[in-house]
Amino acid sequence: MKHSLGGLLVIAGSIAFPAIAQQPLDADCSAAATQATGYTPGTNSGPQPGGRVAGAAKGAAAGAVVGGVQNNQYGNGSGALKDANQENKAKTGAAVGMAAAGSRNRQERRQGRGAEDDWQKNYDTCVAQKPK
Repeated sequence: MKHSLGGLLVIAGSIAFPAIAQQPLDADCSAAATQATGYTPGTNSGPQPGGRVAGAAKGAAAGAVVGGVQNNQYGNGSGALKDANQENKAKTGAAVGMAAAGSRNRQERRQGRGAEDDWQKNYDTCVAQKPK
């Protein structure tokens, strides 16, 4: 039992040592890749949470305003008809706002992946150029 534990510690130490020795190399290449691309790994560069909800709220507000303006143009309609028109415009605005926010989120994710890919290419190039 004593020998197997000692052997295990030697193996664990030999596995950990190259990782420790490689850390300065990784830090140098990471800094160089960050400087070259402007991207820092681990930062949240994607869409902000709640973007679709905010888009829906903005669209609903805009739709309600449009419905109110339309209701002012047609003064001969009943109150229930005007309310239904304004509600319909708000729902349509919310749907449009949510779709626009979803599209913006997808675009931001694509741009974030592109920056991450550029960083990784710079990092890999740096590591490949370092002497082993």
